[in-house]
Amino acid sequence: MGAIDRVTGEITVDLASFIPANMIAAPSGTTHFKIISAGAEINFEAETFVVASSETAILPWDMTPMVAINHLNPVTPNSVSPLFLALGVEYYQEVNGRMYPLKNGSYNPLSLVQVSGL
Repeated sequence: MGAIDRVTGEITVDLASFIPANMIAAPSGTTHFKIISAGAEINFEAETFVVASSETAILPWDMTPMVAINHLNPVTPNSVSPLFLALGVEYYQEVNGRMYPLKNGSYNPLSLVQVSGL
């Protein structure tokens, strides 16, 4: 699913093909979704950080199998600072050909899925 390679500075997300309506518990009204990820390197002492993020296009939430999703979020190679991988989902509703995000924060989960170096 996700990996942090401290030597190369590569923070990755690899999701195998899946059927969205079977694997994602979406709120009522959802027609589409987006997968987002971010890698962060945080130096708490110096109060500095490096962040890289990736996201899919807005995808249909239906029974059509998705292609595999691969995100690369690079930070500084050989960093001695803590590294973090966050993964989230944004939900959308299509109305008259336009995408409207479901804005309620409880509908758009984001979580730290891996930490290295604390």
